[in-house]
Amino acid sequence: MNRILISINVGLVLAVAFLFYKVYSTKDRDSASPEVMEAVPKVAKPEAEVTVKQVGNVPTGKIAYVNIDRLNEESLEISDLVAESKRRKESIEASMEGLNMKYQNKVEEFQLLQKGGIAPKSEMEAKAREIQGIEQEAQNKQLQMDQLTLDMNRKNESFQRTVRELLLRWNDGRYDYILSYSEAVPTLLLGNSTLEVTEEVIREINNEYKQRKTTKKK
Repeated sequence: MNRILISINVGLVLAVAFLFYKVYSTKDRDSASPEVMEAVPKVAKPEAEVTVKQVGNVPTGKIAYVNIDRLNEESLEISDLVAESKRRKESIEASMEGLNMKYQNKVEEFQLLQKGGIAPKSEMEAKAREIQGIEQEAQNKQLQMDQLTLDMNRKNESFQRTVRELLLRWNDGRYDYILSYSEAVPTLLLGNSTLEVTEEVIREINNEYKQRKTTKKK
């Protein structure tokens, strides 16, 4: 039981760490189109999903960069993802805490009856089934935690696609390269502040996210 509880907490920590690590990471998807975000392993997309494809433009000789640290801090979608992860984690942990206490009590009751040696076999079997039922509930909570990790990974992948597609629309041939900057992953050691477009990108990302949320509510 304790091993299950420990694995649940470790699983969530890894999920949250993965979320921010993937947002911080950078990688070129192809030689002609450097990206702000690292591409994650592709997953099957619904046929109806429409993506924005990059189209070659006449080179401008211009370069810009986005501060990934600020993007993480100021993105409304990232904030919502973290809040959702925390809420679901706390709910699962609360259930696990209750199950743990219940499990310990049932085991103690079973051991006392076993030591007394006077409880009928049917009662002992019933207590054993109760303990097994609690263990099954704990396993179900572990599955919920695993599902939370998968859900956060999928939403993180969706966020990265959203950022890339927004940059393709927003850039519209203005810059040949949009680099990324992060103190955590300093691939860009120095940049002219006049080339930073973080503010504009964050504003566009948040505006589109608010529009999507409004549309969903309707």
